[in-house]
Amino acid sequence: MELSQLRYFTAVAKLGNMSKAAETMYVSQPNLSTSLSRLEDEVGVPLFERRRGKITLNQSGECFLRYVEQSLGSLDRGIQEVRNLNAGRSEPLSIACMVDDTIMLQQFLLKNPDISLNHQRADLPSVTEMLERQQVDLALTVLEPPGDDLAFERLYECEFVLLLNCSHPLARCQSISRQQLAGEHLAIDGSRVNRATFYATEGKLGGTPIIDYDVRHLELLLSLVEANRCISIVPAVKYRELRLLGKHSQLVCRPYSDGAPVAYFGIAYHKRRPLNAQGKRFRDFVRSYMLGIDQAYEALMVQVQEELSDEPFESRTSG
Repeated sequence: MELSQLRYFTAVAKLGNMSKAAETMYVSQPNLSTSLSRLEDEVGVPLFERRRGKITLNQSGECFLRYVEQSLGSLDRGIQEVRNLNAGRSEPLSIACMVDDTIMLQQFLLKNPDISLNHQRADLPSVTEMLERQQVDLALTVLEPPGDDLAFERLYECEFVLLLNCSHPLARCQSISRQQLAGEHLAIDGSRVNRATFYATEGKLGGTPIIDYDVRHLELLLSLVEANRCISIVPAVKYRELRLLGKHSQLVCRPYSDGAPVAYFGIAYHKRRPLNAQGKRFRDFVRSYMLGIDQAYEALMVQVQEELSDEPFESRTSG
């Protein structure tokens, strides 16, 4: 039994989809499937129930998963402890984040177990001050911090979309105009959207939005939308990430029909404190993570369309 088999098994168990697990583990789907079959042969019993387009653990698989997670956790802790004993252990990477991207940071640490991370949330003025005083290695930000001594690298951009509860009347629309939003309760993630800048941009486009909620925590924002208290304005990549993770299934997103504002993601650092090897790995990870979400989401949509086209006409129209 190989360690890679156990990691593949855990990924498939968590994601419930072979193609997603293969992409996450950077292995081809045929190799992943072969590895899981070999694992089941070695254990001596089937561990999964395979249904059309989905793969889930059976009772034996759920029992086995508990022990696999305990074993992998102990192994990872042992690896980290041994590394920590190394006298030449590098200093933690210190970052300040304007945005609430916990999921992305978790993935970075999983894929870079040799890097320790000191992380703190802050608004743009605080981020700028920390960078100017060289108190952090870099900052993850959606706005370019002011200052001649600071460098900013834009890594990714996408359009903002409108996030709604699936029962909201506007959810029936394929796209939504600013006129349709008039009188609606709106919410923004203040860590990603500057209220003053947003008002100025919308004013140029002829809109006069009323922001009822300005929060800086993504889960709180999503809970408000799930309760049908508001429509939220979020970067498209954040909705795609949630969809790929199977979270917040009651939410749907709709594009603007009359021009969407653009969300930017980038990193900033002091010019006299250029990115070290760890900082460069973080920069490259952020870029690849965002682009990877887009690619995986596109693949998911193709799969959904194929599954719908395979269904009998009566099944698609019976609801």
